[in-house]
Amino acid sequence: MFVGNDPAQLTSYENWLGRRTEAVQLHTGRENWDDWKGSIGWLAGNWSSVDRAKYWTIPLIVKGGSLSASASGSYDDHYRAGAQDLLAASPGSGPIFVRTGWEFNGNWQPWAAAGKTSDYRSAFRKFVSAFRAVSDRFVFEWSPNIGDLGMNPEDAWPGNDYVDIIGLSVYTHDSDPADPAEAFQLAVDRDYGLQWQQDFAAAHGKPTAISEWGVKSDDAGLYVSLMGDWIADHDMIYQSYWNSNADFPGMLSSQQYPGVSADYRYLVAQLD
Repeated sequence: MFVGNDPAQLTSYENWLGRRTEAVQLHTGRENWDDWKGSIGWLAGNWSSVDRAKYWTIPLIVKGGSLSASASGSYDDHYRAGAQDLLAASPGSGPIFVRTGWEFNGNWQPWAAAGKTSDYRSAFRKFVSAFRAVSDRFVFEWSPNIGDLGMNPEDAWPGNDYVDIIGLSVYTHDSDPADPAEAFQLAVDRDYGLQWQQDFAAAHGKPTAISEWGVKSDDAGLYVSLMGDWIADHDMIYQSYWNSNADFPGMLSSQQYPGVSADYRYLVAQLD
């Protein structure tokens, strides 16, 4: 569950849900390298008393940075410093889940890979290698956005040695079919959709996750139920719903989509 990096919103969400959630997804900063590193410690401190599993989403580069600079090793010191801070904030010996370079096949991230797939692959490898030099506890997720956005995401595959989980961002859009069953079937069948994710992951021997997903209408209950069935049937590592209105109007705990509530609660119970 993404709750805007705010522990108070987790409390509100769990009160709405009527049960404790298993994990939270935390997104660190990207304004500059000070923000990139400082936000790791800041978030870790804010969440240190919250006994939930954490799935970290950490930018591959910052605003104004470049994939070519990362690929050449220019950011390795930043990566190692961030890894050290995250390790220090993660007591125990269990895995530390890190997603980086996500939604690279779109044009909205600083690490957009279209026309730069070689640099993207190298940058992802640099990030992973730097973190692994600090600890073998880190587990890495590679996560495109659903659909054909002008490039084949497979061209940006960093390689089996650098990826542990294959994720996917899946959101409903105004251009989707109005019927929720048809909309979900489109998500399954479309180029670089849910079935592609499963086929690609199987070919590489990797588990899968729904890294981010969300709906933005009150008639999406069936879509939610079908997503729950799909996740359960494919034994995914995790799914993370975007319970926020930041960047996408998907917040359920605010009661803006009351018609979806029962189906979502059923989904959560089904995945326990």
